[in-house]
Amino acid sequence: MDEIFEKILLNGFGLKLNSSQRIRTCLICSTNGGIVALKKHNCDSLMVEFESEARNTLVKNGFENVNRFILSVEENACYTFSEANYTLEPYVPLSAPDMESEETVLKAVDALARMHRASFGLEFDGGRSGIGRLPELFKKRISELRHIRKDIARRGQYDIMDMVIKNNYKYFYDRAQRALLKLTESGYHKLSAEAGLKKSFCHNSFKSGNFMLNQLEEIFVDSMAKCAYDIPVLDVAYFIRRMMKEPDFDERYARKILYTYQSRMEFGQRECSVVEAMLLFPWKFMSLCNEYYNKRRNYCLEPASERFIRCIEASPKEERILDFLDKYV
Repeated sequence: MDEIFEKILLNGFGLKLNSSQRIRTCLICSTNGGIVALKKHNCDSLMVEFESEARNTLVKNGFENVNRFILSVEENACYTFSEANYTLEPYVPLSAPDMESEETVLKAVDALARMHRASFGLEFDGGRSGIGRLPELFKKRISELRHIRKDIARRGQYDIMDMVIKNNYKYFYDRAQRALLKLTESGYHKLSAEAGLKKSFCHNSFKSGNFMLNQLEEIFVDSMAKCAYDIPVLDVAYFIRRMMKEPDFDERYARKILYTYQSRMEFGQRECSVVEAMLLFPWKFMSLCNEYYNKRRNYCLEPASERFIRCIEASPKEERILDFLDKYV
């Protein structure tokens, strides 16, 4: 295996491998050019180049807690070997953040806001973009839910999962429609137009594992594989949505997160309404419906129904957070 990595480092990046150590996220390589991290990417080379330019833009605009990729000998962001793409970057010792610690969570929110302040001016032809697409995505998911409900009614004979959908369909369908209306009235289209002009982008997967702690206990962005042109505030909604799963997450916690973010970035009525629409939309319920009805029907009903029930039981807590957001600005 070391022979393969020797070839990748030498032929791809012009470095001689002295020794290596595998960790969960990368291969740590001691080379004649210093200690570097070699990573394998699942996406195509165009998206790796896009991530590289996003990282360069952040650093150029003053956000330092992210690595630039080391260019290959052909001055590309990655080197392709045996149909796989590899990147190289300076090795930074990192540890997993304790997301049960409120201090760490708020530190991550502060880093997210600072990253957003630097996430503009990205010039890249063919880069991934979600600008302005959210309403159509909402409508598509709503249409899929209607189709599933009609299919259940057409078959007539109901299993456990069918009954779960039938009994909760109205609540989640109405909630999805409320989210679409909230998004339409939020100023989302103006924010999208501004993002297009500024060439701004969001991380799209800001969670533990993609950000870590460096030796100074600072939040360090380790991966940006899903970054895309879009309104950065979507990252805020994504982050809060993940935090809502935590048992101690409540209105007080949500307020601290928003205050922390707002101290670094503009967060007015438009931004808050977009976040509210994102949280109001029943992503998890929609995802479970799609997974069960449109992908596979041959797995155990009981575990599947338990996942739906957990999703349904989380709704009252989500409604309390949404009520708080509605009054926040």
